[in-house]
Amino acid sequence: MLLPDTENAPAALAVVKAAFAPTGGLDDMQQRLINDMAQIMYGLDYGATADLTDEVLETLPYETRLEALHLMVVVELMEHPLRPEVAQSVLEFAEKLNLPIQLLEDARHLADDQIAFAYLDFQRHGWYAHETLRESTHGKWLELLRSKIAYIGIIPDKEIAQRWEALLVCPDGSWGRAVAQFYLDHKFPFPGEKHGIFEVGARHDWMHVLCGYGTEPAGELNVFAFIAASMNDSRGLVLLAVTLGLFQNGTIKHVGMKRIENASTDTLSIPGVLEQWADSFRRGEQCRVDVMGTVDLFAYKDMALDEARDFFGVVP
Repeated sequence: MLLPDTENAPAALAVVKAAFAPTGGLDDMQQRLINDMAQIMYGLDYGATADLTDEVLETLPYETRLEALHLMVVVELMEHPLRPEVAQSVLEFAEKLNLPIQLLEDARHLADDQIAFAYLDFQRHGWYAHETLRESTHGKWLELLRSKIAYIGIIPDKEIAQRWEALLVCPDGSWGRAVAQFYLDHKFPFPGEKHGIFEVGARHDWMHVLCGYGTEPAGELNVFAFIAASMNDSRGLVLLAVTLGLFQNGTIKHVGMKRIENASTDTLSIPGVLEQWADSFRRGEQCRVDVMGTVDLFAYKDMALDEARDFFGVVP
């Protein structure tokens, strides 16, 4: 996800304000999120952000407009229910600024209840699909297939399962041992075991442990906000969009052919959750490395968890 730096933030936030103005502006929850992000990430008062004329908007650097677009996607998908008129208005605004609109088109499809179409498109453009393709072209296609077969519940894969179960013998206090304990505490099967999560998907469990977020709906929103903010492209944003569909706007119920049992709506309305979520963007933006997307996680399995947090720049 592309987030503006301190210099570009006032203009990017002004673009977000302008995008939602034709349909009455941001709702209360959207306003609170932007207020919190402006304050904790940039030290800005969003309410004091100056309005921009169409002429000024169209002359802003493309980078600033693109950063604003990513914020617009997040803000739009917070709505429950999603409103088609808002989705269409924001889409037209982005087109006017010559911005790539695929993510906004997906949001419009969700708002129009074309859920299957939008979800498939999210999947196609998302990080999991990209990473699966990348690993497949680097000689891991058979291992990925075996992992997927075990996840669906057809045939468990002993070799993959043993690799993950071996995390149980990592040193006490290590990142790897904490990941293994995470699976035990939540009674999750390890990857490779029957119905164990697909190995590529299991990478985000390491992030749960590294960031200290739980697996309840609020924790999932937090961990994927962190992941999105730490990925310097749109793929992390797609992951966050799907997570909002699962735990906020109610448009997605299944992932990878499995129903998500704790899928819910209006998670961000729970007291305190919105503020935590805004802070998750701050923490992810300050992370020095795209841990989810670029790190060989098993290479750090024996590193002390606190040391790993310091090493990768995961701030409190």
